[in-house]
Amino acid sequence: MKKLPLIVAFTLLLCGCVSSSPVPRLTPTPYPTSTPYPTCTQFPTVTPCSTHTSYPTCTLELTRTPTPTGVPTHTLTYTPAPTSTPLLTATPADTPIPLPTATSEPRPTIASPVNLVRPVVPPLVLANYFPWYDPGTWDTGCTSGSDRPQDGVYNSDDPAIISRHVEQALAASLEGFAVHWFVRDNRTDANTRKILDTAPEGFNSTITFLYHILPGVKMDGVIEELRYVHQAYGDHPRFLSVAGRPVIFFADMYRVPDRAGKRPGSDQDVATAVAHWEEIRRAVDPDRAAWWIAEGLRPEYLEVFDGLYVYRIDHACCPDACLSAPRWAEEVRRWEEKAGQPKLWIGTVMPGWDDLNSANSQCADLRVSAEPFARDRGDGGYYARTWEAVIPTLPDLVVVHSFNEWVEGSYIEPSGRFGDQYLRLTAQWVARFKLGH
Repeated sequence: MKKLPLIVAFTLLLCGCVSSSPVPRLTPTPYPTSTPYPTCTQFPTVTPCSTHTSYPTCTLELTRTPTPTGVPTHTLTYTPAPTSTPLLTATPADTPIPLPTATSEPRPTIASPVNLVRPVVPPLVLANYFPWYDPGTWDTGCTSGSDRPQDGVYNSDDPAIISRHVEQALAASLEGFAVHWFVRDNRTDANTRKILDTAPEGFNSTITFLYHILPGVKMDGVIEELRYVHQAYGDHPRFLSVAGRPVIFFADMYRVPDRAGKRPGSDQDVATAVAHWEEIRRAVDPDRAAWWIAEGLRPEYLEVFDGLYVYRIDHACCPDACLSAPRWAEEVRRWEEKAGQPKLWIGTVMPGWDDLNSANSQCADLRVSAEPFARDRGDGGYYARTWEAVIPTLPDLVVVHSFNEWVEGSYIEPSGRFGDQYLRLTAQWVARFKLGH
């Protein structure tokens, strides 16, 4: 399996964004190659293929910029480019939803402990959101299938673009974004603030915390950035909360450093990673004032974290891996019973996948290496399979992967190839999810 090297210039920019003083040139220890994928007759369980977030390509500049002190709220007046598909409405359209081509596994039967008081969690649906695009991104040869946004290429820093994305998400019946966030005072931080300040009531977003994967960082830095997140966003009226507790997502769990900056040797060294996260949690949130949601298929992280989700539900080897949601849900329920504490299960759905272009040499990024592949959308059929696998598990929340992941090709944002089809299908599936919750 090919290991994608980090771009030197990109690494230096990242180093500059994690310290206000000059930082020496860093040569980070290469991350280990991912564990070989299971054979196609097995779904990933507790020994997963790499599950990770797609991180900025060479077009991203992570530089310190002042956090806006006042971002104007923009009127939501989305008018999509001409298309042959019907205009969006928040009400599900009449387009028939393709039936799934396979039957999902039975819903889990693990009951919560008798004395456990679970919070009342409304059936919320979020979407992963990536706030680091520039107009030149779509000319790099790294985006999926050479597709482009239907309304034109854009700069993610533009408040008008953010307003449009929020309106499109609302039209798809989404209730918030999980914004992928690296570090304070850079564009991911500034754009998170714009999303929160722009969103109307009922659209509550969170972040997916990624600081710990940056080259050269240490545990003390992870602690300080998480304290910043809690303090800067925890009380924002548009920051996602459940039962009065803010919700924070995490990704790439094993890449967390110790105080010397050393990371676990591989994604199989879960015990070391859990120990690192436990030390961080004690320093940042010892009273569990927030919900910390871990990513991946290793339930051991629930010793420290309050919930689990799977970022990447498909792999080159295993076209039916997305049907394993009942198994992952069952693991969460078992840990809830074991811990005697509420543990949230977050189901992930996805319209398709195509990151074949990411194998091009100019497209190196911070992702863990994994074999590029394409999973055909089948005119909505693949999306249907993922929803049909998740809905019977009665998830506490659902995450759509993704609103605008243009490198991995999982976007529902209107595009030249698909129009607004996947916004409309999302609205229909959200309605079905809420009807049966």
